[in-house]
Amino acid sequence: MKQIKIEKKYEIELNDLINLLRDSGFLNDDNVESAFRNIPRHEFVLTSELDRAYYNEPLSIMSNQTISQPGVVSRMTEWLDIQDGQKILEIGTGSAWQTAILSYLVGTGTVYSVEIHPELANFARENLEKLEIDNAHVILGDGSLGYAVASPYDRIIITAACTEIPLPLLEQLGENGLIIAPVGDFTQSLVLLQKTSEGIVEIKNQSNYVFVPLLGKFGKKE
Repeated sequence: MKQIKIEKKYEIELNDLINLLRDSGFLNDDNVESAFRNIPRHEFVLTSELDRAYYNEPLSIMSNQTISQPGVVSRMTEWLDIQDGQKILEIGTGSAWQTAILSYLVGTGTVYSVEIHPELANFARENLEKLEIDNAHVILGDGSLGYAVASPYDRIIITAACTEIPLPLLEQLGENGLIIAPVGDFTQSLVLLQKTSEGIVEIKNQSNYVFVPLLGKFGKKE
């Protein structure tokens, strides 16, 4: 991965954001903080949103989608407890900021990220290439179907709201693997599940989140 020299302006704003997230309990893991520092969010937003790159809020990208709020990215990433060498499936690449954070934490592992919008898939690939990230792969396709060819996965993250977790994704999760998703209609609960030999077990559940809807065969119809 390319070493990024962050401009002083962004460095100050990033430090402020990290302090805010730590103070509010949304950032507790030193490895995730390191990922935030090494994967600059301003490299993944539209030029029109650069001044707000380090606000703790979602920002519009293209195709009526958003780059997730930093606090939410931190929470989901920490709950997934990512380890070096794992294989991760991400549903909903967006601008690839979350993708890049996963790729940083997984180290020698691999991230597969599925994006349904062609314009966004291209934007995501450009952003990853810009930072010379080579262990993350963007696939244009229906994320609600997963990406069976590379399964099973150690971790699966769904970055769009679903009324229930699509069955293909549960099938593609390896035993003892973790899957996280925002589940619900108008507002969602962040749900962390583990696949065990006894079946699917809920590990964590936290309410009051709002995500764009999951599209595709097992998602919301456009």
